[in-house]
Amino acid sequence: MQRTGGRGVDIVLNSLAEEKLQASVRCLANGGRFLEIGKFDMISNNSLDMSIFSKGISFHGVLLDKLHLSSLERKITLSKKIEEGLENGAIKPLCRKVFKRNEIEAAFRYMASGKHIGK
Repeated sequence: MQRTGGRGVDIVLNSLAEEKLQASVRCLANGGRFLEIGKFDMISNNSLDMSIFSKGISFHGVLLDKLHLSSLERKITLSKKIEEGLENGAIKPLCRKVFKRNEIEAAFRYMASGKHIGK
């Protein structure tokens, strides 16, 4: 909110849970879209402050693991969209650091330092 001068952001791609999810929702601008890729709060049936919807936001649960239930046509469409995004640079791979088998201690130290993204 500070970086946008109090306006908020148009889109949040969220995988955070509980209080951090709530804080992410509060960062949305009027008419913003919230894309939830995490499952913890959905599976736990955690509540969401409904007053946030007075800002005209939309909340979408994105469940990619359910893709296998989709039609072949939908799978092909998604595959093409991903391919296009990779080719035109709209989709970029996450930064990663790979450790060798004998570098377990270094890997745990790296994760403990909080410099990583994901698991």
